[in-house]
Amino acid sequence: MIKLLERTRRPDITFCRNGRIFITARVVRLLSLRPGDSINIAFHLGECYLLAARHDNAIGRHIAQCYPTKKGSRNYCANSVMLCRLMLDNCRIREQRASFMVGKEEMRNGEVYLPIIYKMPL
Repeated sequence: MIKLLERTRRPDITFCRNGRIFITARVVRLLSLRPGDSINIAFHLGECYLLAARHDNAIGRHIAQCYPTKKGSRNYCANSVMLCRLMLDNCRIREQRASFMVGKEEMRNGEVYLPIIYKMPL
């Protein structure tokens, strides 16, 4: 038997070694991202979390600043070579690109954290 589709679920976030980060609309909604906000990664007790960094009334560029992929889209992109390479290296991934799923959101200190399921990259 041959399966035509190996996976049926679209990954939530993709990191590329060249610095490109692709974020699905589901993650954008869960983190309440707006254009100009940044994302960050936190490792704590063997878990990996994705969180948003707000930049209200801030002027200038920030690391891993998010923006829509095209006008009217809820899918976002970000750029950060440093963040991508650190994420892939910490997860011991040698490929140029890795996609991950996120779990259920958690509230900590008034911030939303999304656990990244990094032990099973797509």
